[in-house]
Amino acid sequence: MVHNALQTWCDNVVAVGKAHSEGGDARAVAVQVLHDNYDYDNGKVLFKPTLTFGTQTYRPTKEGALAYFTGGDENFPDDKGFKLKPWVKVWYSKEDFILHGDLAIVQCNVHFIGGDDSHIFVNKSFVFKECDDGRVRIILHQSSLPYQP
Repeated sequence: MVHNALQTWCDNVVAVGKAHSEGGDARAVAVQVLHDNYDYDNGKVLFKPTLTFGTQTYRPTKEGALAYFTGGDENFPDDKGFKLKPWVKVWYSKEDFILHGDLAIVQCNVHFIGGDDSHIFVNKSFVFKECDDGRVRIILHQSSLPYQP
């Protein structure tokens, strides 16, 4: 469950950017990603994206998450669309997790390779929940840049 959920998350980052770079509807892809993989439609999601700050640090709504993914929302003017880079390869490493009932609590590093060969990695925490329809969805997603002393 954990490895499939993490790999799906990584693949979805690439899919949104690919749709954008190929002239497709990246926003529609991101909406589908949110529907399929985050529990906004059925419950509450705690989401703290990497590059957010101030009063819009946390994204408890689907609209806030979508703005972070694709930008273009006047209610979130600082969002440029993190998933539009495009990222051509995304993978996770150093994962550890705890299984607790229908929840998986996960920490890992996620690496992003851009089409310009840029490479960043971020520290992630996720809580995945097996939902009533059998899908595994995110109910907590926290992301931060690694501390650089």
